[in-house]
Amino acid sequence: MLITKNDFNWDIYSDGYKGDTVLQPNNKIKGTSPKQKVFSREPYAQKLFDLYSGHSTTAIKKDLTKGDCVSITDIYNIKGNIIDIEIAGGLSISIDLNREKRFVQIFGFDTIDQFSLSLNSEKFKTQLLEQNLKAYVLESSPALKVSLWQGYLMNIREEFMDQISNPSKAYTAKIKEANKGGFFVEVQGIDAFMPGSLAAPNKINDFQSYIGKEVIVMIEDFLKDMNSFIVSHKKYISHILPQKIAEIDMMQKYSGTITGASKYGIFIEFDEYFTGLLHISKMSEQTKELFKAWHFKPGDQIEFYIGEITKDKRIILTEEDPHEKLQKIQNFIYTNTDKTIEAEIVAIMNFGIIVNIGDITGLIPVKEFKKHKIFINNFIIGDKINVVFDEYKDDKVVFKLFK
Repeated sequence: MLITKNDFNWDIYSDGYKGDTVLQPNNKIKGTSPKQKVFSREPYAQKLFDLYSGHSTTAIKKDLTKGDCVSITDIYNIKGNIIDIEIAGGLSISIDLNREKRFVQIFGFDTIDQFSLSLNSEKFKTQLLEQNLKAYVLESSPALKVSLWQGYLMNIREEFMDQISNPSKAYTAKIKEANKGGFFVEVQGIDAFMPGSLAAPNKINDFQSYIGKEVIVMIEDFLKDMNSFIVSHKKYISHILPQKIAEIDMMQKYSGTITGASKYGIFIEFDEYFTGLLHISKMSEQTKELFKAWHFKPGDQIEFYIGEITKDKRIILTEEDPHEKLQKIQNFIYTNTDKTIEAEIVAIMNFGIIVNIGDITGLIPVKEFKKHKIFINNFIIGDKINVVFDEYKDDKVVFKLFK
């Protein structure tokens, strides 16, 4: 009998795969790595992978020894602070949750009672077991003793190791201590180090002010000498920046913190992730006077708008209200369409020449000069040049050469 695509049982493909030409790995298979992927979603897929890889998730050594880490397959007989767990292979062990307070807290519970109550919910228990919980063997004789907390830490360390080469997750880091080089932090119950250079988009002047704060980080590296993971807030910012930039509202007024200055303008940090430049040409007259008098210093607050986001994702700030700017440009276009206008050259770039006409700034693209066989290098800043309005595109006024 011929089975068509519509007849096939797609329910086993719970991750959304619907028969595309590009196969998607089955992420529910335990024990896989970047070099080992399983594409089958059949019920026997896990057992078959275990057989081929020699890494069994269901079998258990007959003689467990201290340091072994085995999967937890079930949680049951929940009676206050005592619960029973079943580990891979069918062996049952009673756990006193009073000795597992760190394990309980890591899942967001303040008390053992709250955690036990939640375990009575089949949904919560299923979600917990889906996290591939492990039990770490503390003693094997005379009686088997295990630790849920140590098992959890072993799991997290393995996950962190994988995140170094395959970054996909972000974590909350609690800053505990600071020194001249950076910060000692706790991430998912594991102590780690965050260098000062990776802790913020810009240079940090007051390290002590960060103690007690929480920041979002990604795993950067593992130093064997220190036996410590290195985490980075900057890596997280780089990871999410494209998405966050797409959410920027070009018509909204923002407030930010000045982090530094150059002869061209001031650098401003805003909305946790972004740093932009407020160029002197984009300042109001009042701000320009204060800037020339070296009035601004790091830590000062200032309001602004987003003027432009360049192709290389640099953020150019402005103090000009975008609503007023749009109205001004519309009036300029209405008044000057089909007219020859004298413009002043204010910048010569590899992509064209930027000119000012009163308080309107526009671009003569390099293709205009090539069309008329004119070398851009023939001009200098301050020269006058005759132009004709061409178009308003991508928030830019574009001119043609008048010839």
